[in-house]
Amino acid sequence: MFESPGELWGTLIGTYLFLGGLAGGAYVTGAVADYLSYRNEQRSDAYRMTARWGMVISVLGIAVGGLGLLFHLGEPTNVAYFWLFTQMNSWMTIGVWIIAVFVLLAVIQALWLGFGKGTGFGLPFRRINRLADFTRPTTKERLALNAIGAIVGIVLIVYTALLISDVYPVVPLWHPVLLPLLFLASGLSMGICATIAVTAIKKGVHGTGVHEFSLADDVVILSEIAILAVFLYVLQAQGAIGVATFERLTETFAFEFWIGVVVIGLILPLVISGAVILANRMDGFSIGGTTEKAAYVTKFGFVIIGGWFLRMAVLFSAINVPII
Repeated sequence: MFESPGELWGTLIGTYLFLGGLAGGAYVTGAVADYLSYRNEQRSDAYRMTARWGMVISVLGIAVGGLGLLFHLGEPTNVAYFWLFTQMNSWMTIGVWIIAVFVLLAVIQALWLGFGKGTGFGLPFRRINRLADFTRPTTKERLALNAIGAIVGIVLIVYTALLISDVYPVVPLWHPVLLPLLFLASGLSMGICATIAVTAIKKGVHGTGVHEFSLADDVVILSEIAILAVFLYVLQAQGAIGVATFERLTETFAFEFWIGVVVIGLILPLVISGAVILANRMDGFSIGGTTEKAAYVTKFGFVIIGGWFLRMAVLFSAINVPII
């Protein structure tokens, strides 16, 4: 009888892996939109909104996910002493530092983009607005720091996979190369969708960059499908334990994998995106703005749901190699 390590990690950790990936992807999306806001004057306002919400979503995602991780470990107050964590051969310790740097960069970018005179959300928080104006660097310096933050965001996404793949080959499903690549593609896709969904809702889909970001997401989804196919092929090639894991993933957790991951998270978003593109290219046919917005938001929602199912399926369908 095989044992599942996912039972020890639990849904809370699965949700942390999900939120960590989403937060990293949202930051990367926000950083790209921030850069584009200075390259395209016509879409500058929309891109800046996307950049602001990318930072806000990244802060909220890592805050909620990080708290879940800390409470799962049982000592949430220990985070106040994170600088004492120096055992760098532990992915948990490395993760604490990655999260700390990421939170710092995301918070200050959210401050600079979201607050201050004549910019941001326009909220009447005088002290915060003054702090934003006082600390804000030049545009060139801020964009450079944002590029560093995007790299840290990618590292954060990859880390959420390395955290569990450290036990490979004891757990064949948690491949140390393919799982990080799979989570990276999924995290970037979720981050794009979570951030651009806000832009679509608040600014619409025309002249706002929603189409372009959606197309970029389609490319990421296709890469995710390719990585997933290789992931499953390699899994089946790992002997009896690999075959047993494959069967557990695709049969025992058939709903989570086939419906949640494949259909909702991968196929339906591509179908919706393709349908919108074809409708817009048909002569004499115009898809309504409200309908198009609803289609894109639905697509983005499906991607995020699929990302959650992916992490749950990977976590709970894993099997330990029996110790003889």
